[in-house]
This record gives sequence, C-alpha cells and structure tokens, in this order.
Amino acid sequence: MKNVLHLYSNHKWTGPADHALNLVSWLQSQKALKASFACARRKNSQNHLYAKAVQRGLAFVPGLFLNKHLNWTTLPDIRALRKIVARNRIDLIHSHQDNDTLTAVLAGFGRRTVTTCYDGEPSPLNLRRRFFFRRTARILTVSAKMQAYLAKIFPDKWIEQIDIPVDPDRFYPHAKNEKILAQFGLTAQVPVAGIVARVQKHRNFELLLNALEQVVKQIPEFKLLIVGRGTHIDTVARRPVKQRGLEKNVIFTGYRRDDYREVVNLFDYKIFLQPGSDGSCRAVREALACGKPVIATRRGILPELIRDGQTGMLIGQRPSDLAQAMVTMTREKDFRLNCGRAARQFAQTVLNPERFIAKIVDCYATM
Repeated sequence: MKNVLHLYSNHKWTGPADHALNLVSWLQSQKALKASFACARRKNSQNHLYAKAVQRGLAFVPGLFLNKHLNWTTLPDIRALRKIVARNRIDLIHSHQDNDTLTAVLAGFGRRTVTTCYDGEPSPLNLRRRFFFRRTARILTVSAKMQAYLAKIFPDKWIEQIDIPVDPDRFYPHAKNEKILAQFGLTAQVPVAGIVARVQKHRNFELLLNALEQVVKQIPEFKLLIVGRGTHIDTVARRPVKQRGLEKNVIFTGYRRDDYREVVNLFDYKIFLQPGSDGSCRAVREALACGKPVIATRRGILPELIRDGQTGMLIGQRPSDLAQAMVTMTREKDFRLNCGRAARQFAQTVLNPERFIAKIVDCYATM
C-alpha cells in the first residue's frame, strides 16, 4: 500500500483548495493507497482549509507551517517534513501549490513528488518555479496549453494533462428552489443569468455591466445574479449598478455557503469572464455539472472547458459580443436547453471523478 502525503501551502479557502481536498477524500477510499493531508494552520485566525479538512474526515498531518509565500518558515518546514516522511513512512508527496512543492524538493523528496499545476494558461516561469519543476518527478497540469508550454521547457519531464472533476453528489441539475426564488423576488418564469466570482477589479465587471445595459433594452425583465463577495464590491459593482440605473435587474446574493448549489440552479445559464486564483475555473465546472450552459471569454482554460455552440458560447472582449450572446441564450430556449444537456453530459464523462482518480493512481504507480 502506497502512502501519499498531500501538501497545500495556504490556510485560506481560496484557489484550488477544494480540488485538493476532493482528491484526498476520493483517494482515501482506494484500497491500494493511504492518503493524508497537511496545510497551513494559523493561531488566532480563521483556519478555513484546516476546518474543511477536519469536517471531511481527512487524515490530517500536523507540524508544518506551509506558508503561501517563501519566507523563514520554509527552513523549519524542510526539517519537519523529513521527520514526518520518516515517521509516517510516506512513499510519495503530492504538492498543490508553489511553496509546498519547493519545500518538498528542498527536503530532498523531488524524485518522489508529484505536483499539480493549476494554471489555466502559460506565463513566464520565475526562478523558483523553474527550480522545482525541473526537480519534481511528475507534473500534472489542468490545462492542455500549460502542458504543451512546460513540455517545451522540460522536454524530458513526465508531464500529463488531467481534467479536474466535479463531485456528482454535490452538483447536479434540479428544479429552481421556490423558497430561494421568493427570497430574491423572482419567479420561475423570469429569465435569470448568474456570475459566480470574487468581486474584484480584474474580474471584468465593467464589461458585464456594459453588456447588461444593452440586454435590458431588449429584455427589460432580465435578471442577473452576482454571487460572491469582495473588498471592492462597492466600487466595482454596487455603485456602478446604481449609476447605470440597473438596480431592478441586478441582484447581489452575497457569498452562499449552504445553499450555493440551489442558487446556481436558479440560473438559466452562467456567465464567466475572467479566471481568478483558481486557473481551473471550479465555478464553471460546477455550473456545467448542474446542466447550465456557460457564456465565457477565451481567457485561460475557458476554451478548453466550453465547447462553443454545444455547451455554451465563447465570445470576444466587446460588450456587444457578450450582450448578443446573452440575448441569444435567453430567447432561444431550445438552443439553451440543448446546451444544458450537453454541459451535463460533458461533466459526467470528461469531468468524471472515477476517470480522474484512475489517472492519478496510474501516475503514482509509475513512480
């Protein structure tokens, strides 16, 4: 039985943290593997990631700082990781962030380390990334573009693209929840689109609102749900919505925890314009699993996730491009429903957890 330790150098519930926890949860059910998890823990602060790991019943390994950034804590982590590997008889390390990959390599475990790169598109590698990518045994990328990019830099390296799955027990299509519809002052007949994103300046909300102004001229009853929060939500979204006179068309739902899936299932379709800290675009994958077509730009991994005209629509960067796509998706019901069914099918086949786990287990077996 191979014993695999997963490392995640952060304590916040951001980026691909959910992907890492899902993987450890699924691996714990494999008879030929033993999986454990380690992440940052902070005193006198909220430890969202650690709390999630405990909530899911993961085998947690304490004793590491696992700071997101390279600093003095990396040195004690190197020593601590060596002791943890020896004490717990760890065979393999699977790292999920830059600093935990660096720590594993500096501790001397590069030849038994798998690292997952969650970047959606290539960008120049800094010295740290060049150093640890060159020294890890296996690199898994969520993006085919990133795989090709790294293969050119490291032609002799084992690099494989994987499709991050969606938990089918958590995300699936179902009827719009009447209680939540009433909470937002909606009915099942009102056309609704939604965007799930941290409301930040770089997430292209200006493009969205510019397009929305054009849409409501043609479809006055149209509603847009903005699901999320952010320190700049007032300047990026709330005030611009008011200034443009779009208060009747935009609903700010805030951050949703317990009823997030139900809120996503209120959407007739989803909009996604700019990937954030998770280059794999988890929110898009969840929408597809719920049978929701996605209108997206061609940024990052989005062209790999959205099949234009089949599971959604890929658009340019002009407000008119987005507005036209929104009007089409709203008015052409048959097209929208067909895209929704294809989106669900894509999630069940390509974003299938069993397919994903098989790839991961095969990767471990080659080491």
